[in-house]
Amino acid sequence: MPIHDVGYRKWKGEFTATWSRWLIISSAGIRTALSSRWIKRILIASWLPVIYFALILFFLENVFIAPQMAALQIQNLSTNDASSGIDKAVVLPSGIQAELDEKIDLAEEAVVQKTQEQALINSPLGQFLPGDGRVLLESLKSNDQSEMRHTVWSYVFSTFFQYSQGFATLMVVGLIVPPLISRDVRSRALLLYYSRPITRVEYVLGKLAIPGFVLVLITVAPAMVLYLVGVLVSPNLSVLADTWDLPFRIVAGAAVCIIPTCLLGLLLSSLSQESRFAGFAWFTVWGLGAVVWMGIYTSKSQGGQVAYDSEWSLISIYATIGRVQAWVFGLEVEVARVAPSLIMLIVISIFSAIWMYRRVSAPIRI
Repeated sequence: MPIHDVGYRKWKGEFTATWSRWLIISSAGIRTALSSRWIKRILIASWLPVIYFALILFFLENVFIAPQMAALQIQNLSTNDASSGIDKAVVLPSGIQAELDEKIDLAEEAVVQKTQEQALINSPLGQFLPGDGRVLLESLKSNDQSEMRHTVWSYVFSTFFQYSQGFATLMVVGLIVPPLISRDVRSRALLLYYSRPITRVEYVLGKLAIPGFVLVLITVAPAMVLYLVGVLVSPNLSVLADTWDLPFRIVAGAAVCIIPTCLLGLLLSSLSQESRFAGFAWFTVWGLGAVVWMGIYTSKSQGGQVAYDSEWSLISIYATIGRVQAWVFGLEVEVARVAPSLIMLIVISIFSAIWMYRRVSAPIRI
């Protein structure tokens, strides 16, 4: 009878690079996540605000032109008044004439500044200003169009991240992350992973890339499209020189949200064998913190800014991420004011990563 060779055989497929092992885990998880109807609906909903904020950017670019026209009209009126005074043969001493010219210039600047402030505050954007908008009003007082444009665009993108994309992040992480590790713990699939040439770091990286990729689709991608649309609706290409750094700030602002939220979600997933418990813990941490913070904000708010800068905002992960993102977009220039929030996010990320690593290492720990 024939004897078949049952020993090792040469692999005839394609070899992949060692560094790309974690991509196998992430690619399979991403395909599973994108097959969910709820995730598809959230992706579509996260792109809809781009239309609204694009209209705001179109409006803002017209706001920059209006004050210039108003200043030109005021200058023409003052010139006509001066001409009519000369026709009447009214000759003023040089000192009085210089003082009068200085007062006219100050009046023109005040009118332009007031026009800019009222046009922006009365616009739809004025309803979305974080805090009390002190940084924005300070930029208006500078009469620097480049600085004003950069600040207002930063407010638009900070608001875009904090409100519409913030809620989408909460839902995406709450739907995708809880079963990622909890199911492996329940089915003892971790031992199957580690029996392959997969290290614990590669396993964690592969799981982390799953929600990270989806969050990039709902944060970085629509924000970049919004920036391109804003450039296209601008009257000239000078907007590129004024806002060239915003794409880099968009990536940094997204990282501020993606890294701590994904690590915290994976930690909660590793602590339980039931994904529903991990999902409940995730929404409880976000929801309870936001409710408590809003209660404190409402009870202690005196003039708005006192409560907005309060350290009690650290209770809410949502508010903490929002403050750091405002600093990333340049709306908060004092590092000391945002340092507690930044430290809090770093501590959450490091603590979650270390504890989660210990949890996924438990099956092979001797």
